[in-house]
Amino acid sequence: MMKRRIRQMLHCRLRRLLVVLLSGLAVAVLAKTFLSVNQLLGVNNYYRFFQFDQSGTLRGQDLIDYIASNLLVEYVKPDGDDVFIALTNNGTMEIPGENWSLFFNHADGFSDVARRRWKVIEKSRVVMRHHNAWFFSLEPLMTDSGNASFTPLKPNQTIIVHESPGLKSKSYTFPNWYVSGPGLEPKILLSTYRKRPHTDFYLEKWSANDRYNRNNVINIKRPAKSVIPTPLHLKKLDDKMKVDKNWRVAYNRDFQTEGKFLAAKLRILAVEDIGLTEPLLKTIHLAVEHLGSDFAQFSRSKRLQVDEGYKLKVAANTIRICGMTSHGIFNGIQSLLSLLENHEEEDTLPLIEILDAPRFSYRGLMYDAARNFVDKDEILTTISLMAMYKLNKLHLHLTDDQGWRIEIPMLPELTEIGARRGHDLNEERSLLPYFGFGPMQDPKKRQYYSVDDYKEILRHAAIHHVEVIPEIDMPAHAHAAVQSMRMRYFRIKQQQQGGSVEEDGAESKFLLHDFNDTSWYLGVNEQMDTVMNPCMESTYTFVKEIVRSLVSIHQDVQTLKTLHVGGDEVPRGALVKSPVCNALTKRMPELTGNLKLYFMKRIISIVNEFEVRVQTWEDGLGRSGDAAFNASEWRNAAGITVNAWELTDAAYNFANKGFQVVLTHAHRLYLDHPYEPDGEENGLYWATRYIDSRYIFQFAFSADLGSRMNSTFSLSEGCRVLGLKHCNGLQSPENIIGMQASLWGEMIQSNDAFEYMLCPRLLAFAERAWHLADWETASSEKEMRDGREEDWTEFAKALGHKELRRLERLGIRYRLPVPGFRIAENSVVEMNSEFPGSLLQYSRDGGKTWNTYTEGNPLEISGNLSFSVASYDLQRRSRIIDLASH
Repeated sequence: MMKRRIRQMLHCRLRRLLVVLLSGLAVAVLAKTFLSVNQLLGVNNYYRFFQFDQSGTLRGQDLIDYIASNLLVEYVKPDGDDVFIALTNNGTMEIPGENWSLFFNHADGFSDVARRRWKVIEKSRVVMRHHNAWFFSLEPLMTDSGNASFTPLKPNQTIIVHESPGLKSKSYTFPNWYVSGPGLEPKILLSTYRKRPHTDFYLEKWSANDRYNRNNVINIKRPAKSVIPTPLHLKKLDDKMKVDKNWRVAYNRDFQTEGKFLAAKLRILAVEDIGLTEPLLKTIHLAVEHLGSDFAQFSRSKRLQVDEGYKLKVAANTIRICGMTSHGIFNGIQSLLSLLENHEEEDTLPLIEILDAPRFSYRGLMYDAARNFVDKDEILTTISLMAMYKLNKLHLHLTDDQGWRIEIPMLPELTEIGARRGHDLNEERSLLPYFGFGPMQDPKKRQYYSVDDYKEILRHAAIHHVEVIPEIDMPAHAHAAVQSMRMRYFRIKQQQQGGSVEEDGAESKFLLHDFNDTSWYLGVNEQMDTVMNPCMESTYTFVKEIVRSLVSIHQDVQTLKTLHVGGDEVPRGALVKSPVCNALTKRMPELTGNLKLYFMKRIISIVNEFEVRVQTWEDGLGRSGDAAFNASEWRNAAGITVNAWELTDAAYNFANKGFQVVLTHAHRLYLDHPYEPDGEENGLYWATRYIDSRYIFQFAFSADLGSRMNSTFSLSEGCRVLGLKHCNGLQSPENIIGMQASLWGEMIQSNDAFEYMLCPRLLAFAERAWHLADWETASSEKEMRDGREEDWTEFAKALGHKELRRLERLGIRYRLPVPGFRIAENSVVEMNSEFPGSLLQYSRDGGKTWNTYTEGNPLEISGNLSFSVASYDLQRRSRIIDLASH
């Protein structure tokens, strides 16, 4: 606040100086001085010599520039519980009542405006308009005769323009609000440039004492886990040995890729194993071995995926990794690398024997690159991270309403329009600037994966034994595709008029929209125009071209085994006034009310023609009671994989019907939710109030039906409390093939934000996806609770003492846990962290200097005490918590 006032004062004095001295050569000198001061203050050159009309009112581009430089946007709470948007003119000139509009994004809270498309805010005399999704605008109200009804905003005046009910978090607001006018260049408000408008009025949040109590793990005698995810069986001896540069890797010829991978990691020589009967000294042997008998004692109770299993033995001068497949060998390599990464004794190994295999064959991560793009290099790093923790499926959500992120050479419009955002209200050249993107896209920053980018991702994934599963979301969540193909239609029509297109019907070949459809509806995130028309043959021509292109891109790099087709969240009201659909249902009455089922059947048939498996969200096949839910509707239910994201009873029902099910529970495994219930944390709140590492770690799907707001129901409780229709329990457990963590992209505006939301929660997910803990199948609630707490303590210590350091070495900017503290009875302060071993620090001078806190040595209360957790390299720190504020 003080910096802003100083900035305003400096500008005011400079302007007065200019008025007095504007003559002759002084103009040029002062202009140069004025420019340098603006650069110094970071004002981005918005200030200029403003032009006025005859009445002294700002006009044209000068008006836009002035508003961008001087309008402050804040969320305020004048009284009561409601939060409002406030606009303040921080400049020295009036903002007139016409010829400007303010554009912004806001999550939820404005559904009344979205349903009506616009709303007059009588008190402030402005109009709020809904353009699409979470993208809105504010503009001065005009009378029917075209005169301004808005009272000009005077210098230092504030107006309240709209209520934002129930603001849960800062992340429900977005950065890069911008102003524009008819035919003028849009400009981002400096008060929101790359930052959200100021607000600190949220719902409840944890106190430092709440956090301290939650962090206060039980004191157990056992050390932290040696390897994460936890191996099935581990036997460690007291002796140790060191791997130095004189070691080498000897690999079976089937494991050449894995042998060279390990040798490159350790910077040692790799050679093909020549089949000697005795193991060579100082050698890491990668060998084929049938491990069926080794796993026999565990397989019945654990249902292990032995083809990914391995056996690792570290002896005095030799290391042996055995497996039945190259994937099993690779998993063993990851355990070896984990054991070697010991910050206390680098490259030192305990003598150890490990026998290990995963509980699930599908251990996946989904990222929504469509809503907010992360670049190729970030995806490559993520694949390396996944491999470290033995995750094996990368589900890339490449398309949605707000973006198309994969190049399809035959249809360049998909990326020329669908991958671009900007101030184009008719979306003729780009999509709207959703999620705080801003009015202009940097032409140097491509917002999609080119064919070459995608192939590089596939190559990296293949080396790391990660299968890439692309998702083309349809028929809903398809606005980017629908609009891109609509503009393709108009482009070709224009070319036809010039005689440059000979193919008859070329303009309609890939069209996804019925121009005569007058249906009006709102989909997820208040999105309009979100559904492909399933009644048009051109829709299926489009889908076939997309599948053909993806199969071709994958060929010879990593064969496309599975295509995710979305299928979720088709909004009510879509297609009801489509003449094409009405004609189809008239010819085929059985399709009335079943158009999605019709679409999904045809889509699955197209995908299967290319010998590719289909994956879908659970509502792609319908929920309990829907026609599409009946497995008899499908020729091959076992050939369809379902991501079950609602309550566990839906997962059980799909599995019992014969579908292959991946547990993707929103209330436990959606990483777009905040780490803790605090408005300063990024994330959405619709499924649950928070999802931290511990909450994911504690997920035992066989005992947790699931619910919202961090409460948990058993299956029998859920059936009674929630009134569920199908509560038959899990009769076909073999059809639960895995788990998936999902990171939706609405709130991810940078690579740093992506990594923050991903880690360290991904490690807790990897633990549950790989390892079936004994407490998950405990016979009593107490046994489960006690076992879970002990297991969490070992896991949390492993993260604090080792795993977070590994993330730093990989360059991952993971979320640093916010410390807890309490004032003890003798008026001293005790600190702790979610992960024991984290670098706890405190400051007595408001954060200017920091000291490291030692556990067991409480702090005297003096000075301006602040607390944080620092990264091990001291380059980053967590949110700072002040003693005075708690």
